[in-house]
Amino acid sequence: MSKKLLLNSLSGTALYAVNVVVTFIISPVLIRALGNRDYGLWELVMSVIGYMGLLDLGIGGSLVRFVSVADGRQDKEDLQQTISTAFTFFAIVGFVAVLIFLSLGYSPGIIAGSEIKNIANLSTVFILLGINAGMLFPLQVFITTLMGVQRHYFINNVRIVLVIIRACFTYYLLLRYQGRGLIILALLEPIFTAIQFALFAGAVFIDRNIPKLSLSAVTYYKAKEMITFSAKSATMLIASRLQNQSVPLIIGNMIGLGQIVYYVIPNRLVNYAKGMSQAIGFPLAPYFGAAIGRGDHSELVKSWLNTTLALQIVSLAMPIVIFFCGETFLGLWIGKEYAIAGHMVLYILLAGMVADSLATNAFRILTAQGKHGRCALLWLILSLLSIPVGIFGAHKWGLTGVAAATTMVTVLANLLTVYMACTAMQVPLITYFKETLLRIALPLMLFVAALWCLGIIYPAKNYVDLLLHLFLASCIYLPAIWLLTLGADLRERLQDLIRMRIFAK
Repeated sequence: MSKKLLLNSLSGTALYAVNVVVTFIISPVLIRALGNRDYGLWELVMSVIGYMGLLDLGIGGSLVRFVSVADGRQDKEDLQQTISTAFTFFAIVGFVAVLIFLSLGYSPGIIAGSEIKNIANLSTVFILLGINAGMLFPLQVFITTLMGVQRHYFINNVRIVLVIIRACFTYYLLLRYQGRGLIILALLEPIFTAIQFALFAGAVFIDRNIPKLSLSAVTYYKAKEMITFSAKSATMLIASRLQNQSVPLIIGNMIGLGQIVYYVIPNRLVNYAKGMSQAIGFPLAPYFGAAIGRGDHSELVKSWLNTTLALQIVSLAMPIVIFFCGETFLGLWIGKEYAIAGHMVLYILLAGMVADSLATNAFRILTAQGKHGRCALLWLILSLLSIPVGIFGAHKWGLTGVAAATTMVTVLANLLTVYMACTAMQVPLITYFKETLLRIALPLMLFVAALWCLGIIYPAKNYVDLLLHLFLASCIYLPAIWLLTLGADLRERLQDLIRMRIFAK
């Protein structure tokens, strides 16, 4: 089992790294091949696909739990009912998604505005993406089933290969057939989804430990059970999709398709920085679950505060890195035009990133205690509010206004989440910040000072310079964390853990 967990973890990390590298290489190619307008339209259409994800009612995320529980009990009947019911549900949802995209293909102006008049083959793009959506939903059943039986490594390895192959095809076709970028991207979507469908469905069907799909195994009780379980998670999913996917739609219709890229690229950089900070992979559930199971509240509080501090050591450093290096990186990565046009958006988004870091562990502890329902509802309400606020911001201040309006909602939601978590844990807010943020305040200030001085003494002009700045500043930040933030007992435990890892047989 430990070997399988290790394979799952390593393959997941490798997939994330490959996705980052591929995105880094292919994004400038896409922007140059499509142009700002068509690239903005593509991002807008991707937002519509993100909205389609709301149709699964959160069942996709909860399906892994149902499969793993049934597999752990060796209950083949329950496992068959689970995957058969889920497949039927997602097949219906996929059919609905196809109809929606066909409708959009008939009237694309509904989401793209008046600029669609000069865009060729737009209806075909929506039809191809509709076909893709029809496969994506039932595909979830096969993916989550394989995850539920601990075969993440197979999924991740397949996706690593497909991501690389797809990037090569995209690069070649965009250069070979210039001016047809939207059709090429839209065509590749269903092709590679179909390949995944065949591979993952085949892996499920040839696994003798997984029962076959059967209409007779579809039950109303199982559908109700999955929907009831996933209701709270679905609320948070809806909130996240509303806030994140609405921005390109607002920009495209209020400001223009060509302006979307100046938001999307800085936002992508921020999201990848968040992803890196979250890729640490701390096993938080066992910490929280064990303490809750024993009824030891003081241990639970200690575990929550310590893991929050550990996460913030990385997550709070990321906004500082982007503040000092982000604009230069964007100029090198995409072009100076995009760095200049998107720099204010980037700095505004960093405020939301800081708020995310302050609340990095708050929703997790609420979920572990089963007290996340009110918080999820709060996020939903504020996410709905972010749409009219974003429209107002776009009308008053353009692109900067959209970023500021949506970030304001993110900051407010995160601060309220911290308050709810502290209330649930019976921890005063001042204690929470004293045990987390204040303990790393001095190392963070040293990190800021190091990057600021390096920027003055030796301005970065290329990627090597940026890496050198980051390396030298980290040589100050990490020892400061070790000496000023971590207690002597924790340093000793970490040293013992490192020695055990190195010398373990």
